[in-house]
Amino acid sequence: MLKSRHRAQLRARSLMLLTTVSAAAMMVSHSAVAAEQQLAAADQLADASRLEEIVITGRPLADSQAQALLIQRESSSLVSVLSADAVGNLPDQNVAFAVGRLPGVAIERDQGQARYVNLRGAPVYWTTLSFDGLSVVSPQGRDSRFDNIPSAIASQITVEKAILPSMPGGTVAGNVDIRTRRAFDYDGQKITGKLAAGYVKLGGGMEYDSSLVYSNTFSDNFGIVAQGSFYSREMATDNWETDPYLSNTFEPGERYAREHENKHYRLTRQNISGSTRMDYRWDENNGVFASTIYTLYHDDELRDNFIVRLDQGTDAAGNSYTSQAFITPNNPKQGTVYGARINARIDYRDTKEKMSTSTLGGEHMFGEWAASWRYNYTWTFDGRDTPVTAAFQSPSAFNLRPTIDYDLRDTGKNFITFFQTGGATAARSKGAQVANIEDFQFPATSVGDLWGGDVTLAHTAKLDLDRTVDFGGHETKIEFGGLYTTRIKKSRETGHAQTTFAAAPTWSTFVNGNTIGYLGTQDLKYTFRYTDKDFTTNYVKNLVSAGTAVKTDTSANFYKVGEDILAGYLMGTTMFDWGNVVYGVRVEHIKNDGRAYVAFPASGATPAETRLVDVGASDTLFYPSLHVNWDIERDLKARVSFTTSASRPDFDDLRPNFTISDSNQSISGGNPTAKPEKQMGVDAYLEWYISQTSYFSAGVFYKDIKDALVQTSRVFGLDTLDTPTLDRSGYAYTAVGNAGDGNLKGVEFAFTGNIEDLVEGYNGPEWLGGFGTNLSITATDSKINLAALPGVAARSIPLLGSSDLIYNVQLTYEKYDLSVRLAYQWRSPWGQSIGAYRTIGGALYPVDNGDIYWDSDEELDLSVRYQVTSNIEAYFDAVNLTNQGARRYGDSDLYPIEYEKFGPRFIGGVRFNF
Repeated sequence: MLKSRHRAQLRARSLMLLTTVSAAAMMVSHSAVAAEQQLAAADQLADASRLEEIVITGRPLADSQAQALLIQRESSSLVSVLSADAVGNLPDQNVAFAVGRLPGVAIERDQGQARYVNLRGAPVYWTTLSFDGLSVVSPQGRDSRFDNIPSAIASQITVEKAILPSMPGGTVAGNVDIRTRRAFDYDGQKITGKLAAGYVKLGGGMEYDSSLVYSNTFSDNFGIVAQGSFYSREMATDNWETDPYLSNTFEPGERYAREHENKHYRLTRQNISGSTRMDYRWDENNGVFASTIYTLYHDDELRDNFIVRLDQGTDAAGNSYTSQAFITPNNPKQGTVYGARINARIDYRDTKEKMSTSTLGGEHMFGEWAASWRYNYTWTFDGRDTPVTAAFQSPSAFNLRPTIDYDLRDTGKNFITFFQTGGATAARSKGAQVANIEDFQFPATSVGDLWGGDVTLAHTAKLDLDRTVDFGGHETKIEFGGLYTTRIKKSRETGHAQTTFAAAPTWSTFVNGNTIGYLGTQDLKYTFRYTDKDFTTNYVKNLVSAGTAVKTDTSANFYKVGEDILAGYLMGTTMFDWGNVVYGVRVEHIKNDGRAYVAFPASGATPAETRLVDVGASDTLFYPSLHVNWDIERDLKARVSFTTSASRPDFDDLRPNFTISDSNQSISGGNPTAKPEKQMGVDAYLEWYISQTSYFSAGVFYKDIKDALVQTSRVFGLDTLDTPTLDRSGYAYTAVGNAGDGNLKGVEFAFTGNIEDLVEGYNGPEWLGGFGTNLSITATDSKINLAALPGVAARSIPLLGSSDLIYNVQLTYEKYDLSVRLAYQWRSPWGQSIGAYRTIGGALYPVDNGDIYWDSDEELDLSVRYQVTSNIEAYFDAVNLTNQGARRYGDSDLYPIEYEKFGPRFIGGVRFNF
């Protein structure tokens, strides 16, 4: 029997488990279980011996792991789960980082912080996002961002890897469902939170993290929960970029860097969230709720940027950097350029990613029928505000420009050294070394601002019905429902610029006496001073208010894309002695329409003009699926799934922002008629639940890809851009379209466990039983066949976002109120984007960078927790201990185009609960 002091806690936990097990098992639970039935079932579950150890252990890592494994085991499809405790243990505060610990999950980072989620080697746009089972669109679009969602908002995160008919057809690799907190998770009043402060080593910035959750059930019928969180981090970066690498026709295969640059970031990154939920159950068969979630992701980014255009210089004899006379005798990785040009930039970006999603819903029982309904309104904003944008450039006289020694041989460290330039035009010489880049002249050519962003509005209505029937002597749950979603995404910008000056300001003007030098650690070979934020921002404001900086034409960046989805599904779950089978089909009708400004060139008597263009398309798709869950033994489960899905083009790709060239008879831009790329998949997994906290799984997966969305070239085929005197429908058209096919296949292994039972079995010392581990490895192989383009034959590349190998290693220790986790993540290189190529002498060479790849990525983190009392926990997290650089390269790892480091960071504080 459980001790009485654990009863209330376990009863509340068990109630939450019942709810979350149901959600994971059915992906979105459509059954309404009455309040009293839930409480009674929770008490029964609390008495079950298999749950007794979960609470009695008093170990948060093992406790949360046991909850997660129970949910996974009872699920009717393939899922991985993180409980609230598990999220709290991880040494970062956003959902992307937390999910990255799970098997088959890799993450992509921005400024060293986890942002996107790759599931089992798939592109980021194949992963969808939902809150409490209801899908939402990220502010950025189909590429779901997870760094703007603090982990404090979640009580549970479920990664759904196998697609059910009740899930959106756009879910391809899987869905990340965030279960928010609700009042009836606990009895009575509950207050939890954390306060922490830390230090960022690179740049010496501070880090702060805090959250507070208040929950209360004021009666058996009504409860409320409210949550808020705040996170802030000051940081700087080590950065260099060398790109693009230009191929030449004199020596095919030799590639020369056009420019080298350093982006000197000073950045304050913030995550703010707030949510409320009210639940009301007026009887045992009916309940309603209202919830709202708000998140704000804010980057206050100051970027001082020095760009050295090597291609604007010459050799000592005055031969151009891109000429055969320069290229043939020189080493493209090391050399000297005389009279190179400095292009400098100041960009202050005040980027805000906002999301507000509000839901009204209910659960009802009508005899044998259960009904679930939802109405949701979601508003998102993807901001691009830039209060300061300024460009600088060296004068045309070569002797006022620097001579540059460039050394690009080390793929982890590229650098340049500055010298004065002397001599005559055809006999240039290298003068004395210049240590301070501000000693060179590079006056401003443009100073201004830019304001705007993308707004997405979405309304969703959803109804689900289910009942249990006898089907051929087998208990069968029949579920069906419908959904209607209407979304609009629109983009607007406005800006100002001054481009003519009586006396152009210089870099020193905006430094304004600031004495702060480089905050990074790399050997730049030069010194500089950061610009003064307040002075520079006010300088631009004054230009705008005085009318000196005039409004710029940003109409080309306007677009409005609409999407209406009408969906229905039918799904059955039939129970057998050996397990169950889940089967069904989903149908979706999608209608898209787009509007954008297009600049029409003059044609005959028709003058040039800019006008709005409207284009639309529609499609109907069916998604059948089948899932077999076989309980081979009590603790051994086999799963086989057959699924279909389709990923739609992103809103940016659907916009009709066309660029017309009558002289070349060509059109480029968006593609509002692009169709979804389609996938058919199969998964086969074996799961062994060794104990409550130990688990092993092995699986294989395969996806066949048709109509892949890639860059295409074809005949335009529309009359949208025709005039009375000119037919443009036969022009060559370059845009994203459906022209590729391919596949993705892989294997996955995962193990979670500890040695406690082993130590006890051999009568070992008690302290030794605290050691445990979480291990996972995913190996994939993928291919996308790209269609031929003009002058370029068809070719094959790996699927973007797909790493050949991903593994996670976590070593844990839990004993005597101490919890320690050392976590290591590693993934092999993966593709970011598809580039342009050309054929020279029958061989294929990149036009500039070609296909761009991220190099292998690793991170090592440490988390330490100590339970001071039953209500207070002290913790310390150390993040990015290895400080591996993030490196991108173009076409080959011999040509790195970017390298950044962000430094380790450390934070400590307390968590509390009352």
